Parts: sequence; C-alpha cells; structure tokens
Amino acid sequence: MKNLIITGKINTTSNRKDDRFKQEYPTKTAYITVIESDVQKLKDFSLTEYTTRDGKENYFIIKIPKEFSIVKGNKMQKISGGIEIPNFKTDKEFKMNIIQGENMGNKFYRLQAIQVNNYTDVEFIQQENPFGNGSLTEETTQSYGTDIQDDDLPF
Repeated sequence: MKNLIITGKINTTSNRKDDRFKQEYPTKTAYITVIESDVQKLKDFSLTEYTTRDGKENYFIIKIPKEFSIVKGNKMQKISGGIEIPNFKTDKEFKMNIIQGENMGNKFYRLQAIQVNNYTDVEFIQQENPFGNGSLTEETTQSYGTDIQDDDLPF
C-alpha cells in the first residue's frame, strides 16, 4: 500500500457510485482541489485531474473509505464514509492522506484522513428546504398505518 500526503480542500462529497466497481458498503465520493505544487504528485500517483465545465477550476475525484479519520494534533475522530450521512466539505486547505491499494489486480485510491485545526473545520452540508426557511433536518417518522386483515379487503 502506498501513501501520499498532499494539501488541499474537500470541495464537496457526494453519494455518486459507479456500477462498474462493486462495493460491499457504498461510500461517498470526494471532489478535492489541491495546492499547485501537489497537482503533479497526484498525477504521478495515477489520479486523473478533471476541469469544471466552466474551465475555472481543476479537481480530483477520490472515494472515501467506510471509516474516515479527521485528525487534530495527536487525536482523531472517525466518521462514517457511508452514504447514510450528510455530505461534507472544508472551506480551508488542510493536509490529506491518500492511499493506493490493490485488490484482485485492480488499483484503488482512498482519501483516508484529513488533518484539521478543529473538528468543526469539516462542515456537514444540510439539505436545503425547497419551500424556504433554511435547511432540512430529519425527524423520526411514526407509523400512521392501519393493520388490515385479509378479511377487510373488498376483493
């Protein structure tokens, strides 16, 4: 396994997945930008550089593992990299650890960890309320269904 330390920021994450690559546990995809001196390091590491449609920004796409580490000094918090949590981003540049592994002859890359000044530097993106009034929060749903017996059906 190879490790690469670069400096950049997570512009966003998404629940995007590619059906050509099977995952037992679907995880988030990160869209990252890096400082100019690290662009070539990522290319040499065999990652592909992409450009936004408007041509204004270059970025890299990389998967996040099942557990993602946020490092602060000599301490860390682990968060799920799964699609069940909200997407997240960073507004500042931080050091990131990217690994390259191989499984059954196929190389894979993971954004393993990010080093931050404060854990709150990783900002979770809340879904906007399409009816206004800010972001949506999820509440536990209650079942209002009625138990129906076969004898109650009209057919």
